[in-house]
Amino acid sequence: MLLPIVGSIGNARDKAVYQTGKLIDVRSYATGTGALRAQNSFCLAIQVEDISYILAYEVAMPGDYDPTSLIIGDAIQVKIKGDKMYVKTGKKWTNDFSGKQHDEEAKMQIRRRERIEHDKKPTTCGIPVSVEH
Repeated sequence: MLLPIVGSIGNARDKAVYQTGKLIDVRSYATGTGALRAQNSFCLAIQVEDISYILAYEVAMPGDYDPTSLIIGDAIQVKIKGDKMYVKTGKKWTNDFSGKQHDEEAKMQIRRRERIEHDKKPTTCGIPVSVEH
């Protein structure tokens, strides 16, 4: 009986309700051309309370949500379900191929979760580079 209680306490931060986070970073990467490949991939870093999340998101079809208009440092509404984060986009959007109207959220894959210590900055999408002389 104790294990289910401990398990649910450990996942208390992964709530299926919207929470306010802060957008730390967003970067776009061209991933290819053609109908079978995503046109752009994005890395987003979002802080929710004392946890930093690195997210992967792909714009696969024309009309898919494109996060390039987001502003670093702004508050952002998110909900977490397992290894997915749903980011509230604030608008309805339509995929041109399906014609289906999507809700005001974009589903993103959580790639990394990191607790932010009091003396540490939140994780970003940047890759550290070292240079030797």
